[in-house]
Amino acid sequence: MPLTTFLLILVAGYVVFKLVGLTQSRGRLKFLGLTIAATIFLILQGFNFVSLFVSNATFTTTADFILEWGHITCLAFVLSSLAVFIRESKPVFAQFPMLYTGLPLLIVLSYFLVKDTYALKNWLIMIYQGGAITVSILMYSVYTYRRKQYALILIGSIIFLFSYLLYWYVPGIQPSYAWLWQLLLAAGLLTIVLGYEHTDTAVLTADS
Repeated sequence: MPLTTFLLILVAGYVVFKLVGLTQSRGRLKFLGLTIAATIFLILQGFNFVSLFVSNATFTTTADFILEWGHITCLAFVLSSLAVFIRESKPVFAQFPMLYTGLPLLIVLSYFLVKDTYALKNWLIMIYQGGAITVSILMYSVYTYRRKQYALILIGSIIFLFSYLLYWYVPGIQPSYAWLWQLLLAAGLLTIVLGYEHTDTAVLTADS
């Protein structure tokens, strides 16, 4: 729906703005991946919005290509960012090498192997999305248990889970009720970025 897609553009723009500020003030590496992912998401929503009003076949084909690869790249950066947060939550002596936080980016390469198979593509995207949400919920559940300041981020992750379940597991949600998961997605984005913004710097680098 044009209205909810436009709402996602506004929300994504706000999230990018906030994450850029966090990247500059609270640790470049911790928020860099999320900032890149949010920027890609903003661009994708822009293409998605324009495609609702343009019926040109060439533009549609180009937009579909950008949306597909942008989506998988966005997921890769989110997973990489979560790996950075996990690494920096540990004591220095227990941290794994920073190089390992870039391993999730390899899923972009793995996608080449299935890019021509519709069923496998959807299956992989579903797994990557579910994996990112699961890791986020598990990680911030532990953090929230230790420090209540993480609660807002955990709530945002749970909202993402509901959006994910609606999109993938509720028959008929597309396209008539697409606005449901889109609104939840927007709410999750806002909740998480506000959670990061209001979480103390020392808590974001919490020790084990």
